[in-house]
Amino acid sequence: MSDRNRKKSSVAYGYVTLVGTEPILVRPNENIRFNQHGSLKNICFSQNRSTITILKTGDYKIEYTLLIDGPASTSTYGIFLNHSLVPGNLTNFGITRQVNNATLMLIGQAIIRIRKNSTIELRNIGTATDTLLPILGNNNINAASFSMVKLSQC
Repeated sequence: MSDRNRKKSSVAYGYVTLVGTEPILVRPNENIRFNQHGSLKNICFSQNRSTITILKTGDYKIEYTLLIDGPASTSTYGIFLNHSLVPGNLTNFGITRQVNNATLMLIGQAIIRIRKNSTIELRNIGTATDTLLPILGNNNINAASFSMVKLSQC
């Protein structure tokens, strides 16, 4: 790779999370409202709007985790790019709680192509209102997390 091409390509990564002091409700068709972030490089996060913007085109590995509690039901989440669900069910994941008050961790991951200046959101695409837990025992924890890492050098 020439020096010229090296300067043109750049890394991009980011980590956002949802923390709190009380259980957090996420209604159907509602985005996760992340409120904290870790390292961000070529990814912007607006805490006021809970918006994630990808600044560099490339293939991104995305992983998300949700700690969901509550009555027996099904929880389903998907990633939205520029306000549209990623096609082909590539980013849709779900869990089923078969007993009341079961606490389960929903984990999703995908590798998708994202164009520069695209917005990305994690949304409840199911029919149930979910309860995310930011506290277990006496410990504050992440109720939800979302990470993005650019894999390609486009």
